[in-house]
Amino acid sequence: MNELKTISEVCDMLGITSRTVRYYEQCGLICTERISKNAPRRLDAENIERLRKIRFLKQLGLSLEDIAAVIDSETQAAQLIFERSSELKAQVREMIERIGLLEEVMLAAEQGRNIYSALQEPEPAEDPEKLKEIAAACAHLIRECRIEELKTHLCADMRMHPAEFFSAAWEMHIKPCGNFISFGEQTVSGNTVYTVLHYEKLDVRIKTDILHGIVCGLLFQHSPHTKKD
Repeated sequence: MNELKTISEVCDMLGITSRTVRYYEQCGLICTERISKNAPRRLDAENIERLRKIRFLKQLGLSLEDIAAVIDSETQAAQLIFERSSELKAQVREMIERIGLLEEVMLAAEQGRNIYSALQEPEPAEDPEKLKEIAAACAHLIRECRIEELKTHLCADMRMHPAEFFSAAWEMHIKPCGNFISFGEQTVSGNTVYTVLHYEKLDVRIKTDILHGIVCGLLFQHSPHTKKD
């Protein structure tokens, strides 16, 4: 037997409002019915499931127009989700590039340089050995949790983070790896340096982004032990 549930019951189940249910019905996405003239409107299992799907697709960022076009075809829905995912990733890449440009502008302002220098041709990469030296100094300070000294290498935006922010990162990413063993290899890609720290449980790979001698990005990654010299 297909048990009918009231709109109120369905709203409690799915965490939506009765106004939303009625709006979806007006859009033709679901149907409600009455078992008698004065009875409250109810939904059957099929329409409740459609509501679940609508809510899920809305969470993925699809418009109601998109949802109406694909809700009856899982294949079409998957294809549309794939397309939207590709579009979103492109937007994310664009935002990352924009953030990088903003960081260059803020760094230029901090150093008293012309902020419009970021519009010029990209400057050649800095001396790899100098980049390694800066990254190694930061790695030493990170390993020893010397936060205030670490901040002297950071850009103004990163220095605004409280010391507790960096301490929490140390507690989460460094401390669980056990006792420190040795420094590993360093590799340079553009203005980014990857420094490996060997610990007894896991290796820690520190990604250090450097512009004009100032660190503007730090990222910790864990990896299994690599071969040590």
